[in-house]
Amino acid sequence: MRQAILDLIERLDGGVSFIELCQRIEGFAGQHACTLNGQLVLWEGLSDAGIEALGRLQTSGLIAIVACSPLVYLIDGQMLRLPIAKRRNHTYQRPHWYPVTLSTPAQVAAHTAPLCQSRRTRGTPNHVPRCA
Repeated sequence: MRQAILDLIERLDGGVSFIELCQRIEGFAGQHACTLNGQLVLWEGLSDAGIEALGRLQTSGLIAIVACSPLVYLIDGQMLRLPIAKRRNHTYQRPHWYPVTLSTPAQVAAHTAPLCQSRRTRGTPNHVPRCA
């Protein structure tokens, strides 16, 4: 599963949402939540194998978790019904959703503006991203 995640991130040029992972990688969707520090929910509805694969990829430095706008998930067709976390390192009393996308460290370094990481801005074959 780790290789399938990396292949998808590479093929889509980063900025991959959990929705895309669940839809495109067999066995990634499940019944568990992927969290940071207990109360920061990255996404719900993941398999144990998917969560373990993400953890190993992140600790080995092969993927980067990048905060994103909740609009990325709205455009992809799903959002969590939780308050949105504003700060990654804050200790929340209740669960909060921390929307993120996944990229490789090289992809993150190559994109300087957040919209450059999103395929969602490309509507036509002649689209030229406008990134400041």
